Amino acid sequence: MPSRKALIVRTTLALSAVTAAGAAVALSTGAEAATPAAASAPATASAHPTPGITTPGTTPTAQAPTPSATPADPAPATTPHGTGDRPSPAAEPRTAEPTRHAAAPKPPEPLPAKSLPDSEAAQWKPMGPANTRPVGPETRLNECATVRGAASWQQQGYVSAFKTPAIEDSFTFATEAAATGAYQNLVTDLAGCQDTSREVQRKAGLTADARVERTAATADGDAYRRQWTGVAGMSAPGAQTNHVYLVRRGATVTVLQFTEMRTASGPRHSYDIRDDRATLATLAR
Repeated sequence: MPSRKALIVRTTLALSAVTAAGAAVALSTGAEAATPAAASAPATASAHPTPGITTPGTTPTAQAPTPSATPADPAPATTPHGTGDRPSPAAEPRTAEPTRHAAAPKPPEPLPAKSLPDSEAAQWKPMGPANTRPVGPETRLNECATVRGAASWQQQGYVSAFKTPAIEDSFTFATEAAATGAYQNLVTDLAGCQDTSREVQRKAGLTADARVERTAATADGDAYRRQWTGVAGMSAPGAQTNHVYLVRRGATVTVLQFTEMRTASGPRHSYDIRDDRATLATLAR
């Protein structure tokens, strides 16, 4: 039987509510913990019953803007898990689960909003200050990826001019080796994200249309793009593109995610993934 360890489920990259008229989008906070009956539950946030992005405690609601008329730059051709200067992560074996320790280095400061991808068009703004989150043996980042064995967790939320979310999560570990193992496990998780996402869609009764590719890679960084019809829960429902960036720096693993929502007529704005390698370099600052 599976272990009944404490599991912190992190709802991320989700638009938590859309009004019936489709005019307003609310970004909310939330996290859930499943704990053994015989153990005391860790402190967790649960600020809103509707799935949403986990942020440092603000819930801005704003009118959705008129779809942008800016033409999208053509995206370069990619193949699943294909670009970059390293082998496909599908060939990288999953390492043993890192051991959790009490001590860990201090996490880095979150990125300034102006340093986030597509900042000129998105006009990102922080959703309050960075927040220290309670960390459990496992922390889910999305439907595909899970961080294991972290000693601490810092989170910063952002919102764009398009009323879409971004989240930067920094996880620290007691040793650089533990951080390396956690990072390699995330790479393995995301190598299988297309299959995982399609299975989530099938279970929800949707067409399995998810497409996931690796768009950039560095020595200790990977960028991914997922295009799919999302399922409410960890993600917002509806047609969207999710961008995910992983970077390991010493004993810290940082994950940046942001979402582009698509309308019936197409995306409000399309981010150029040719900038993904530069984003990895910025995260590795």
